[in-house]
Amino acid sequence: MMAGLAVVVLAGAMLGWTPATTATGKPDKENPVSALQIVVTGGDPGKPVDNASVYVRYEEPRFLRHPRKIELDLKTDLAGIAKVKDVPRVKIMIQVVKDGWRPFGQYYVLDKEEETIKIHLKPPAHWY
Repeated sequence: MMAGLAVVVLAGAMLGWTPATTATGKPDKENPVSALQIVVTGGDPGKPVDNASVYVRYEEPRFLRHPRKIELDLKTDLAGIAKVKDVPRVKIMIQVVKDGWRPFGQYYVLDKEEETIKIHLKPPAHWY
């Protein structure tokens, strides 16, 4: 039993497997993460848009397999803010959808420990 466990641990070390965080709970230098805050406003005065659906999409690279596609579904609070922690510092897609406003979608690259992204929604096109 102990020999089998030793083989598994040794194989994991040879393949370069490391946990995403260290024993203290802090992220390591190989897999940096960001705390993301998305501020959604709309209209001419820049009023906060509450209860808007915010989608954060990115790909998580994996060893010897296709990247895993991750999607986070968030909602803005009364101040128009959506927060999420531990987003990898990769290229992400942010989409915002709210009834009565034009949908928004754009790619961003995270490179800081704490990011604040401000999104301004436009009113929908007038249809006759």
